[in-house]
Parts: sequence; structure tokens; C-alpha cells
Amino acid sequence: MQPRTDHGGDLLPVCATNVPFAVSEIAAVTAVLKAVAGPVRLRLLQALADRDLSIGQLAEYIGAPYATVSQHLAQLRAAGLVAVAGSGSRVLYGTSNPHLPAVLMAARQLAAHPVHPARPVRPAAGAAAGVG
Repeated sequence: MQPRTDHGGDLLPVCATNVPFAVSEIAAVTAVLKAVAGPVRLRLLQALADRDLSIGQLAEYIGAPYATVSQHLAQLRAAGLVAVAGSGSRVLYGTSNPHLPAVLMAARQLAAHPVHPARPVRPAAGAAAGVG
């Protein structure tokens, strides 16, 4: 498959049903997916989906030590998924990206419907049959 160039920029090859990622987007998308990929961070994001919470409330909610929650919140902040509001003894954390619920729902749907190992693989358009 040849890279698509009709959208301008540095694009990767994709199938016709996908919106292509620009090469420059890959690092940012990877960082977001890595930030979400972890049971503690996933539970933190779930807790913050409906309301802003303090680190103490988050630690209690997920049953993890304060230090663990703090480390994971730092990773989520670095990925731009969590924001901090307030100061002093009343610091609250909350989600900072309106697209986050859709990402979490998509991940849930992917996990609920794994690829069946017996599903035949579709060859790429233009690929020669029996080659490989």
C-alpha cells in the first residue's frame, strides 16, 4: 500500500475507512494511550469523569496509597488528561479533555469484543494472493 499524500503533510499508509495519522501525531497519540493504559490510571480517570476530587479522595476511592496516586496523576497531567485547580490544602484534580469519555468508552468496547483468532485476515488492496 502506498502512503496517501492527498491530505498534505507526512502521512502513514492506512486503509480507506480510517482517517490517516500524520507522522507528527503518532508520538502524541502514543503518549495518550500509554497514559490511559494502566489499571490505577484508568480507575483515576473513571473517578474523575463525573467530578473533581482531591488526592486524598482519589486515594480512598481506588484504595491505593497517596504516593501511588500522586505518581499516576503526574503521568496523567503530563499527557494532558488531568488538570489541577485550587491551591494550598484544597487542590482538586479533574479531567481536562472533553474527548476522554469517548476514548474510555472505545477502549471498553475494544476489550469487550476482542478479535476472534479464527477470523480470516483480509489482504491489503492490490496484494498478490498467496504471497507472504
